[in-house]
Amino acid sequence: MKELKVAVNTNSLRKNFSNAEMVALIKSCGAGGIEWGMNGLEGLQEECREMIRLTEDAGLQVISFINGGKLLNTEEMKRWTETVAASGVKTMRVAHPWYAYNFEEALHQPDNYLDLLKMTRDGLERIEELGRQSGLRYVMETHGSSVFASPVVAHYLLAGLDPAVFGVIYDPANTYIEGFVRPRGAAEVIGPYMSYVHVKNIRWKEQQGLLLGERQRQVWRPEKCHLDEGLVDYQEVFFAMNCIGFEGWYSFEEMFSQPDQVAAEIRRGIEHLKLCREQAPLAPREPFKSFNY
Repeated sequence: MKELKVAVNTNSLRKNFSNAEMVALIKSCGAGGIEWGMNGLEGLQEECREMIRLTEDAGLQVISFINGGKLLNTEEMKRWTETVAASGVKTMRVAHPWYAYNFEEALHQPDNYLDLLKMTRDGLERIEELGRQSGLRYVMETHGSSVFASPVVAHYLLAGLDPAVFGVIYDPANTYIEGFVRPRGAAEVIGPYMSYVHVKNIRWKEQQGLLLGERQRQVWRPEKCHLDEGLVDYQEVFFAMNCIGFEGWYSFEEMFSQPDQVAAEIRRGIEHLKLCREQAPLAPREPFKSFNY
């Protein structure tokens, strides 16, 4: 069995740590890669250079740059693409279109969902040749409230487009909030567009909520937690990845611990991932169920 490829996403860390401190923390946890969050187009070239230098000096690998341009803004995407591609990094997460996180957002969303899907597909088609010429792969995350929330929708949005140019970051925890498909089904339907996996876990927390129209009732909201405590069973996720032959990166994101406990949180998570991977079946097993026959 090959070594588990673990990376860490910097978005939830940078409010408490400098770039150099994040690199040192990530290396101390035993991770081998970094998913670097960018801050904007202004000063992007220098920022990318610093991130790459710090990462490589520590013997780590930049697996992607994230927080890239808005998918529907082609001119903006060209500017992001030019700078990131010139850095030598081959993967950039882009900002896919958003629909609505909750009832209140849906109430004020001007776009019909079908229209938004078409706008998304048109945007993807406009940048396909740009990605191909630059050697950059654009990736979108399965994220609640976005058009890519469901792996199945991601499949239909990307169908027929070049998987060397477009990919999906599969976030199983996000799909428990919206767009859930069993991990094996998610992996199979994403297929060649699978880029890497986001790692975190959530559980539902009950609380009193004040909803639209001044209604009060008990509601359930997602709460981040350790990998061995939440809804996602990472043994099932590894089984799903085994079914499609995926051997790529698993990137920790949205760490929830206090700054002095973040490293311990990631180390605990890595150990849990290793255990789940060791115990994950390599393929479906007989006797097979006769669900559909």
